[in-house]
Amino acid sequence: MTTPRRRFGVLMLLWSAAAATLLAADVRVTPLVSEGRVYASFAAPDSYTPEVREAVQSGLPTTLTFFVELRQASVIWFDHTVASVTVASSIKYDTLTRAFLVSKMTDGQVFSSRGTDKEADVRAWATEFERVSLSNGDNLEPNGEYYVRVRMRTTPRRSLSIWPWSRDDAAGRADFTFIR
Repeated sequence: MTTPRRRFGVLMLLWSAAAATLLAADVRVTPLVSEGRVYASFAAPDSYTPEVREAVQSGLPTTLTFFVELRQASVIWFDHTVASVTVASSIKYDTLTRAFLVSKMTDGQVFSSRGTDKEADVRAWATEFERVSLSNGDNLEPNGEYYVRVRMRTTPRRSLSIWPWSRDDAAGRADFTFIR
């Protein structure tokens, strides 16, 4: 391979990686501080993509997994993770009865299940979480600067990646000051 072709190949690879990153959906994150505890509410309605809809409609169980982290920014080193929790929405569609079942889980434990025949309800239920508990506030500095980061991945994945690591399907972040 000649040098100009090699450069062109590298540029195309970098461009496609940047485009894939830009195509990720946004997660709207709202940190909540109540009675010294930190919670996060978030929504990612754009993550219910046509590919996810197609997988659900085929009867294939589909899961949207959200990785929620409470982090403190650091100037010198990597940001410090104070607390983290994994929440997920599992969507099952019964093709015979045409009914959906959405189950919500925290760290693998089901805490809510709902059934419906309306896909709009499924989209809302599967992509929105309210008051996910992150910290009781004991290990947080008063008037400290923190942020909540939420990353989302969908399984099963419909596309193959040439990268040895996977990228997030959606992500969001919100900064706040912890006032005690």
